Amino acid sequence: MKTRWLICALLTAIIASVVAVLFKDNVVLLATGVFIVTCAGVLSLYFILKGPIENMRHQVMEVEEENRQAENIRSEFVANVSHELKTPLTSISGFIETLQAGAVNDPETRDRFIEIIAIETARLKRLIDDILVLSDIESRMDTSDENINVFVITDDVAEMLEPIAHRRNITVINEIDDTLEIKGSEDKFRQMMVNLIENAIKYGKDGGHVWVRGYETDDEKIITVKDDGIGIEQNDLERIAERFYRVDKSRSTKVGGTGLGLSIVKHTAALFNGELKVSSKPDEGSEFSIVIKK
Repeated sequence: MKTRWLICALLTAIIASVVAVLFKDNVVLLATGVFIVTCAGVLSLYFILKGPIENMRHQVMEVEEENRQAENIRSEFVANVSHELKTPLTSISGFIETLQAGAVNDPETRDRFIEIIAIETARLKRLIDDILVLSDIESRMDTSDENINVFVITDDVAEMLEPIAHRRNITVINEIDDTLEIKGSEDKFRQMMVNLIENAIKYGKDGGHVWVRGYETDDEKIITVKDDGIGIEQNDLERIAERFYRVDKSRSTKVGGTGLGLSIVKHTAALFNGELKVSSKPDEGSEFSIVIKK
């Protein structure tokens, strides 16, 4: 750009000097020459600036489009959060009103309603916790650069989730290379593995298995969680990590899902310079992979 400016200025100066020398004794020709030189300079300036201005215009349009998309995402997120919060709150409010209206005097009804209220309250807490986790991840405030032994953390997570796996007679098999390490926030990585392994247990088949594997290639570090459960239809795979998207809403509610787990996994993977990949077939199980570039 600077070179173009210099060439343009030099040529204009040369032409102006030539005009001034040739037509110094003729006012009309001198004025005409000055006019022509000025027009040439303006045209040169236009063509020099045309490319950068066009690039700036495209950049502004791209930023505006990104802002529109971000605003749509925020609006949709707020609408979804409102809906997800309203459902359990409406349920809790309804049961409390029924109890206040006299059902509290019937021990059997009272106990059943209190149990449902407790379940819905726990659901609300999980939802709020997941929203806060997602907000924290998206803010990218955590700049931890810890050395994380993937095998050790995954083994801790599997042990923590053992009671849930035991209830469904599911065996979690940790086949991660015990030398595999990544850098980042240990807390964020632990949360990501909790979501992946807990999902595999919840949607796996009774008496089945969950395989957790980890290895590295020349370019990538790969961590996978595979189950032998119900699987996912092909047309659902592209949307599986969207906020509040549920493949089977009735089953998700039954197993206590908030619809934010995989969205949290996706955004957490990005913090580690990685991405979430999913492969699945109905009735053949699913495999979730975190692929981290070295």
